[in-house]
Amino acid sequence: MMVRRTRQFAARIFGDDTGGALVEAALGLPILLTAMIGVFEIANFYFVSASVENAVLHASRFGITGGAEDGVTREDQVRDIIEEQTFGMVDMDTVEIETLVYEQFGDIGEPEPFTDDNDNGEWDEGEDYSDVNGNGNWDDDMAIAGLGGAGDIVLYRVNYEANSLTGFMDWAHRALNIQATVAVRNEPF
Repeated sequence: MMVRRTRQFAARIFGDDTGGALVEAALGLPILLTAMIGVFEIANFYFVSASVENAVLHASRFGITGGAEDGVTREDQVRDIIEEQTFGMVDMDTVEIETLVYEQFGDIGEPEPFTDDNDNGEWDEGEDYSDVNGNGNWDDDMAIAGLGGAGDIVLYRVNYEANSLTGFMDWAHRALNIQATVAVRNEPF
C-alpha cells in the first residue's frame, strides 16, 4: 500500500506541468536579455565608429578649402564639424583630434632623415639629421602640427574611446578605441 501511494504521489508530481512556463522563463529570460543587450552594444559601437569615420571625412573636406569664418579658427571649425557629424554620440571633452602637415604623401609617419653613423638603424644623440619640421629636435615623425597651407598634405586623425551604451558589460571589458584617419592634399587657396 505504501508503494502504491508513493507511485501515485510520484505520478502526480511528475505529471503536473503547472509552473513549467515560470521555470522556462527563469532559465531563458537572462539569456535572451543578455543577447539583446549585446546586439544593442555592438550596433552602438558600429554606429559610433561609422559616425567618427564620416566626421573625419567631412572635416577633411572642409580643411582642404582653407576657408575660415571670421572670429573662428580653422581648428575650431574642424572640431565643430566632428561634433556635428557624430550626432552627440562622442564626448568632445575626451576625443583626440590630431592634424599633421607633410610635404608629400610618402612622408606620412616617417622619421626625420638622419645619418646613421653606428649602423644601428636608430637615431642616436650626436648623429646628424635634417630638421624637417624646424623644431630643433630629431623626431620619429617629421610632421608639423596644424592644418597646413595651400598644396600641403594634411593627415586628420581622430581617436576616441567609446564607452558602453548600457553599462551592462563594463565589468567585462574596457572602453573600445575607435580611430579614423584620412590624408588629403589642400587645394590652392
